[in-house]
Parts: sequence; C-alpha cells; structure tokens
Amino acid sequence: MHFKTKITLTIAVLMSLSLTFFGFFSYIDTKKNSVVQIEQSLQMASRSLTDYIDLWISSKKNAVESVARTLAANPSMDDVELKERLKELTKSLGAVQSFVGYEDGRMIYDSGKKPSEGYDPRARGWYKQAKSVGKPAITDAYMGSSIKAYLVSVMAPIYRNNALVGVVSIDIELASLFKVIGDINFNGGYGMLLDTKDVIVAHPNKELLGKESSMKEALNQQFAAKKEGLLEYTLDGANKIFAFKVSEESGWRPGISFDKATAYAFLNTQVKEQLVVGMVMLILSIGIMILLIKGLLKPLDNLNGVVEELSSSEGDL
Repeated sequence: MHFKTKITLTIAVLMSLSLTFFGFFSYIDTKKNSVVQIEQSLQMASRSLTDYIDLWISSKKNAVESVARTLAANPSMDDVELKERLKELTKSLGAVQSFVGYEDGRMIYDSGKKPSEGYDPRARGWYKQAKSVGKPAITDAYMGSSIKAYLVSVMAPIYRNNALVGVVSIDIELASLFKVIGDINFNGGYGMLLDTKDVIVAHPNKELLGKESSMKEALNQQFAAKKEGLLEYTLDGANKIFAFKVSEESGWRPGISFDKATAYAFLNTQVKEQLVVGMVMLILSIGIMILLIKGLLKPLDNLNGVVEELSSSEGDL
C-alpha cells in the first residue's frame, strides 16, 4: 500500500469517527432539550385546562353560595319566593334544576314538584358532602336518571347563627366542559378527565367512560402528595405521557394524554437528516482531502521516480 493511500485512509477514518461522535452527542443533546420542551408544553397545556375547569366550577359555586346567603339572611322567605329564586338560579347557570333541602327533612324544587315518597335530602350524598365540608362544594360526575347525561351537583350550606339549617344545590350537565376537553388537539394528544376516585368521566374513547383508570395505582404511588406531574404509562400497547394538574375546586384530575411515539417522531426524522448530511460532508471532505494530499505529495512522487531510476541504474548521476 502506497504511503499516500495510507495517509488518506487514516485521515478518512479519523474524520468518520469525529463526525460520528459529533452526530451522536448532537442527537443526545437535541433529544434532551426537545423532551424538556415537550414536557413543559404539556404541563402548560394541562395547567390551562385545569384553570379553565376551576374557573367554571368557581362561578357555579359563587352563584349557589349567594343564594344560600340570601336564604340565611331571610328566614321568613316563603316557598313561593324561594321557588322564584331557585328558578332564577337555574336559568342563570343553565342548570337542569335547583333545590333546597332542610335539616327538618323538607325538600323544595325550583319547578315546584314534590319529592318522591320517603325521600330525605339529609340522606343524600350532596347534602352530606355540603354538611361535612361546611362550604360550597361539588360532587363527582354521575349519570342522570331522567337525563341520560353526566351531571354534577354544586351545593352550598345554609347557616343561621352558626347552625346548619339546610343546603342549596343545583344539578348541571358537564357537556360544556366535555366539549372543551374534547376539542383539545395537542399534536396528536387528547384531553381527559378523572374524578376524585380516578374514574374516567371524559375521554375520546366512549367505552372507557365510567371505568377506573388504568393509571390509578401509578398515580397514587408516584403522585399521592403532588398536585401536578407527568406520568408515563401504556395503553393498548402504546407508550403514552399523561400531564395533569389537580383541580383545586373539585379534586378532579384533568389532563392531556400524549403518544410518546408521536412526541419523539421528529427525532427519528432528525437522525435521518443528520446521517444524510454527515455522509455528504464526509464524502466531500474526503474528496477535497485526496486532492490536497495529491497536490502536497506531488514532490514526493517526483522524488520517488528519481529514486526508482537510480535503483535501476538508469539515473544520470
């Protein structure tokens, strides 16, 4: 092997190794920064979703609490006026119905309908919850009996002289919230909503509604004391990321699920592009290097010719 060839091959190998190491570390650094950006974007989107839900719930709580305070300040209000107040509340919030349950067992609806035989508001979950927390609250979502849609009850206790006298409550559909969650299109990701028991109440796959989330155990183990985070999980064989922030107003867990393959697909494209660019650079560099070496070593070629002539006794001393 000629000396010039050895030099060319050596430099070509060194250049190949240099470009390979440069490309590898460039990919690692790009992937690291890209993953951070994706996770930050997911967290920001999940926070915005939760903030919207909290604002929606807060507006309902404030309206119900306002009626509760009015009733507390007017113990002599008759049932006719009370029903009118409840009708106004129902209309202003777009609720299904509103009602008041009292500590003496009475129940008054905005529509004026009579409660079913044996109905005791004090035994109902919405009443017990308001009584337990002592402030405006919201239930988990449930399927309505007369209206086949997911509803929640938003309620507020009525206090007079620090004693509970009753609870004001509304039933309201979650359709508007579900629409906001369903409209999320985060580069292939989708919104979902888990209640306080990690039961799925909003999801693109309708078959999962009302079922316990497969993430429940992982969420409780990794984020028991955390209000927000990112969880990696597997669904139907696909690796996913779930970004969430717990709702302060309800304890629900709204979030955005994102497919990892989609999230990092651009990295594969980038690797291919880097390989093509690297090969082109390597070929051009080697070509230029061969020309330079050929030019630089041309005097050695001439000298080599002279030496060969001398060694064959054909040279002119």
